[in-house]
Amino acid sequence: MNRTLSSPTCSTNSQSTVNNDANELAAKLARRNMIVEGESVEQAKPPKLSIYSEFHEFTRKQIKYFMETFKKYDEDHDNYIDFNELKRMMEKLGEAQTHIALKNILKLVDEDQDGKVSPREFMLIFRYASTGQLSCATVFNELAASVDVVKEGVHAAADFFEAKIEEQIKLSRFEEEIRAEQEEKKLEQAERKERRQQFLANKSVFI
Repeated sequence: MNRTLSSPTCSTNSQSTVNNDANELAAKLARRNMIVEGESVEQAKPPKLSIYSEFHEFTRKQIKYFMETFKKYDEDHDNYIDFNELKRMMEKLGEAQTHIALKNILKLVDEDQDGKVSPREFMLIFRYASTGQLSCATVFNELAASVDVVKEGVHAAADFFEAKIEEQIKLSRFEEEIRAEQEEKKLEQAERKERRQQFLANKSVFI
């Protein structure tokens, strides 16, 4: 009795992997040939890193808080901070910027040049602040440092903006008191001057 022996078959997955590798290699070779011949080719995109991997200089707690801060000032919830939102954020931080200074911040981090700040570009603000590339670096460095990863975690940073606002209120009150004192002194000087002029006028009557 004859038996038919079945021949071993290749795995479908293995064959698919081989085909994918071959196609990828062919695409790379074709792209290289186009570059050599001076043809225009689409720029190869680098593999996308997670925000924690890309901004490894910060702790996970810091990054999470930065993202919470981003959401707080993304007032229209479109996942971007536009120019006006950035302006208001800096004002609330007690670091109000001129129009030109805000434009410079935006220009530095707006890598896709869409005129607004994405979550990743928001992280660039803290990176550039840590390397001294921002004129207003201090406030962002203070915010990053306020996240005490050992003791209080994000709780310490949560009070940062409130403390800044309170500081601004106290400063404004102090400035108002100084202005009031200056106005009072001016009024006293004007009254003394007026009394002296009146005295001299009365004196001239008897001369």
